[in-house]
Amino acid sequence: MHITTSPSSSLAERGLSRSRLLLLLFAGIAAVFLLAACGEVDDSTEIEADGSGVQTLAVVIGETDMEDVEGGAATIESVIEANNPGLEYQGMTKNGTDTVFTLTLSFKDAKDYAAKAQPVLAAGELTKTAEVTFTPPSPPFNSGYTLTRNFTANDLTRWAVKALVDDGKVANATDSDIDSALEQGDVTVSVDGSELERDSYAGDGSATVWTNAAAVGFDSVKVVTAGAEDPAADAYTRTLTYELTRATYLDAKDQFDAFFAAATPEGGELTPAGETGTTWVIAFPQGTAEQVGTWTDTALATTGSVLSVETAPSSDDPFAIETRVVDTIECTVACGEMGTLEQALLVPAGFSGGDVENPDATEEIPLEGGTEAQVITKNITFSKAAYDVTINRDGGGTVTMDLSLPAADDAVVTEKNVVAFLGEGTERSESEGIVTYTRTAEAETSAEFSGALQKLGFDGVDGAPEVSVVERDGGTYSVSLAMGLNEKLWDKAGSEATWTIRGDGLRPTSLTQDEQGTAVLGEETITVEDSHGVILTFAAERTGLGIGAIVGILAVLAVLGLLLAAGIVAFLNRAKLKALFGGSTTEAAAGSGAAGPGVQAGSGAPQHGGVSDDGGAGFGGATPQQGDGVQPDAAPQPGGGVQPGGAAPEVGGSTGDAGTGPMQGPHGG
Repeated sequence: MHITTSPSSSLAERGLSRSRLLLLLFAGIAAVFLLAACGEVDDSTEIEADGSGVQTLAVVIGETDMEDVEGGAATIESVIEANNPGLEYQGMTKNGTDTVFTLTLSFKDAKDYAAKAQPVLAAGELTKTAEVTFTPPSPPFNSGYTLTRNFTANDLTRWAVKALVDDGKVANATDSDIDSALEQGDVTVSVDGSELERDSYAGDGSATVWTNAAAVGFDSVKVVTAGAEDPAADAYTRTLTYELTRATYLDAKDQFDAFFAAATPEGGELTPAGETGTTWVIAFPQGTAEQVGTWTDTALATTGSVLSVETAPSSDDPFAIETRVVDTIECTVACGEMGTLEQALLVPAGFSGGDVENPDATEEIPLEGGTEAQVITKNITFSKAAYDVTINRDGGGTVTMDLSLPAADDAVVTEKNVVAFLGEGTERSESEGIVTYTRTAEAETSAEFSGALQKLGFDGVDGAPEVSVVERDGGTYSVSLAMGLNEKLWDKAGSEATWTIRGDGLRPTSLTQDEQGTAVLGEETITVEDSHGVILTFAAERTGLGIGAIVGILAVLAVLGLLLAAGIVAFLNRAKLKALFGGSTTEAAAGSGAAGPGVQAGSGAPQHGGVSDDGGAGFGGATPQQGDGVQPDAAPQPGGGVQPGGAAPEVGGSTGDAGTGPMQGPHGG
């Protein structure tokens, strides 16, 4: 079946559709406008000169808007009373057909203001941190007041709108309508009866500024603090240098003069700029960190200045001393909008490390300021190093390494930490305020020497240290060295260093290679200054016995000496030894004579242990026969008798013209 449609019927249906569509559209737009602004909130803040005050929030709901609230004004009031997070509810009033709900927030100062606003913001599920500043006049810098805050009246009433929406008391409202439910009405801020002007508007994370101040400030302020090198003393000095254009100063001369006078603490010193100058200087007397902070507040027309200094060795490196400095200074008033603040520490030269040429010199370390600690690290190093190298003809030898530092630095690092760092076998000595740590390596050959040097803390060009001795014709040698401190020791070494290189059985005669170019050839040694490494080759000639050979010879001589001494002792105690091993302690009166020296009749002085020129027996001689100068029947003389006309007797015997008889009894010889 074929069906046709009348054009007029189609148009009518289409026209009806358009009418319905327009009605729905107008209804939606109306609903949006109704939900977009159910009322407004007026905001009035009145502050006294001392910073106390009250903020008044007046929420105004018109008669038409009230119709969208289930239960009307009574519902709104009950929601306020049930959910109020800390504001003071002053009640509900009528203004014509409008209903006004008034809430207030009273505060003692800016800090109290922010603290009381914080829970109100949180109740509205806002995550921002309330911030408020109140700046009174600070002659000569400004003549008015300034208030800054980072929250609005809508922020402080969001909790009430949210509670109404959450309870379903506002027709067709959702969470997305909460922030647009109230429009911002009139906003005023006044201090001591004078209204402030809005200087800027709050944005994301920023604050609105209200002010009636006419501000001037210093072009720059530099704050330099001394005494941080000894925080335990808690004794600091501080100098503030102000730069101010002459015209600005003359416009408020009396006020600036009064400010400088008040900013100079008792015992401090003010240096004025003079007739045409632009620089003023205030020097604080010595004081504690707390006193310096208080004086700084006055000198910069601010509050909350903090100075703290702490020093301790690093937990990672005992040679690194960390000084933590907090130097909090606010210069908003004194520096104005265009002025700059510069902060620094004045400390002895070398406070942050490095070499010091003049021990009386000082250095300035810039500070970032703020509330966070700034860490200044001083790396303590050995102030002086001395390396004494002796090389023998086999490429072995000895190296003595002396590393020195001031006793004050040694006390900070501690002997325990230094010895642990340098290694076993380290010896410590101290003289005239300087502490020296000594380590030694020695070896007989080149191969052994290289390993010993590496254990001591030396490296070579590519790996282990290199020491070689090559013998040439004619008793000459070529000696090469390539060695220097390894990275671990190098980091702790200062710039002052001396090498003394000598030979054992060798004498340097000429330098053939010197990479540093600082080696100096002396009569017996080579010296190198200001370097912790050497790469050089030198020619040498053979000298006398080396130390090793001399030690060996001395050892042999010592053994021979012991043997000789033993022989002499045996000789002097021969009779005792004979008696010990032969069993007799007395000599026979006749036919014996072998135990003591014998002298033939008519002879001269007898010879010990020998034979007389007349054939008489000495040490170990033949047994004398009767008629050979021995008187067999003669009586013995104690200690030896002397016959008339005889010569002087020897120990243990007697002489005479007729001959000598043997001693009876043990010998004392």
